[in-house]
This record gives sequence, C-alpha cells and structure tokens, in this order.
Amino acid sequence: MKIRAIVLALLVAAPVSAESPKPLPVSAHNCYPANSTRNEPVVEALALGIDNIEIDLGWDQAQKKLIVGHDATPQPGLTYPSLEAYLVPAFEAHWRQPRGDQAPTVLTIDWKTDNPDAILQFQAFLEAHPDWFSTAPKAADSPLTVRRLTVCFTGSDRAKEQYDSLIPAGGTYRAFRDKVFGGGQFQKDVAAYAPAPATAYHRFLTFHWGNVEAGGPPLAGAWTDEDRDRLSSLMTQVHRQGFRARFYCLNGHRGPALLSPYRFRDDEAARIRWQAAAQAGVDWVATDEYAEISRALRGR
Repeated sequence: MKIRAIVLALLVAAPVSAESPKPLPVSAHNCYPANSTRNEPVVEALALGIDNIEIDLGWDQAQKKLIVGHDATPQPGLTYPSLEAYLVPAFEAHWRQPRGDQAPTVLTIDWKTDNPDAILQFQAFLEAHPDWFSTAPKAADSPLTVRRLTVCFTGSDRAKEQYDSLIPAGGTYRAFRDKVFGGGQFQKDVAAYAPAPATAYHRFLTFHWGNVEAGGPPLAGAWTDEDRDRLSSLMTQVHRQGFRARFYCLNGHRGPALLSPYRFRDDEAARIRWQAAAQAGVDWVATDEYAEISRALRGR
C-alpha cells in the first residue's frame, strides 16, 4: 500500500509563513449560511487560503436534490442552497485566479442524511467533474491520483458505507471516508486511535478536541507540555499509519453561542491551541472563526 508515502508527501508544514505560502491547516467548519442561499462563507474561506472546506449535506425528497445545511431534511420555513448552486460557482470563480498555495485541497462532506438517492446524486456530481476530484482504485494497492480537491466523507457512517458499496472491486473511488472519535472517546494510549494502516477508502481520521484535552474546549485549563507532547505523539502515529487528521471544533469565546461546547474560555486559549496544532503537524483544525485563525497562523 502506497498510502503512507503519499500522505507524507502531502503533509502541511508548520508554521505557515507569508514567505513560503502554504494552505492554512484549517477546516472551515459549517461553511455555509443559516437560512440563506448566499455564498459568503465559502467565498471568505477560499479568499483566506483555508485548505479544507466543510459543508453539511441533507436531502430534499420532494425536489430530489442535495441541500446544504445542518438538517437531514428541509425544515419548514427555512431556506437551503442546493449543493451545485452553492459550491460550483464559488470554486470556479476561485480557480480563475489561482493561488500560490493551491488552497483548498480538501472538501469535507458531513453527511446528515443517509438517503440512498442522496448518495447516488453525489456520486453523479463527482463523476460529472472528473478533473476536479482525486481518485484511487478500489484495490489493495491504491495510490491516490491527486487533483484539485480530495473529498472526505464524515458524518453518517451508513452514508459512507453506501458510497463504498457503489464502487465495484477495481473501480474508482472519487471520495474517501473518515473515522470519527467523539469527545467521550479519550484513549490514554494514542496508538489505539490508529492501530492499523489507512486503506484505499479509509484515509482520514476526525477527532473531537476532547481526545487531546479530556473534556474538550469548555473544560480546558492551561496548555501544558504534557498536552503538547500528547498531540505531537498522536499526529506521529496518525501519519505513520498513512492517515490525515482533522480536529474539531476550536472556537474562541466569540464563537457561535449555539456551538458553546466548542468554545474555549477566551480567545487567547483558542489561539494557543490553533498555533500548537499547526506546530504539531495537525492537518486541519476546524473552527468557525475563519479570519481570526488566519491572522493567528499567518502571524498578523
């Protein structure tokens, strides 16, 4: 399996500097508007050089379309953009003015629905844009052909499994799955998070920050050498096994009130973790504070 070698070649170095532009090791959490079809969140994230764009997908059964939003199905009185209307114009406009850092390189799809029609429609979307999305064969030896975007599936495990079932042996993956470790899954031995190597389909790991500091952002105290060493050891294990890792969700005190479980006690506490994560080689730190983390990691 060549996955581990490929991961090492793709890793984002830290810290980020203006002299050597690299994509920000950041995931733009919930990168869509609430109750609107406007695309300001994704436009902002693209302009900032954020490397990983994360959106949630649901399914509108009546209109037979994928919808961007936190709900599995449309809720009365709310407005949702369709997947293609929201993403395609923003990406095409962005790519007309290429960035030196090539950001973004990853599109994370958080499945809120596991409706089979939704999975089929997303597969059709991937196949309609063959030059956009990284691919790999469904085989034991599965090198990744890197294109503009590598798609990571998170959220519903059933949705991930359904996509896998659509790809025959020897066929082509155009999206890849993660495994999520929630806030209550802290394991003392970091080797337990990735005991086996990445596979053709399973190439990503997603961690609640509570796997670094037990209790997550709301209960975090001072950042210690022990915390730093744990994070560094975890990333060494993750990368050794050929995975890339995203940590969610690190917000300062001004982060969205509805996402209070992701908020640290103050902005400085969040900034310290953002910088520590970049220094430890974390592939992506998820946050709702796009501009703030950009300033913190770019040193301005």
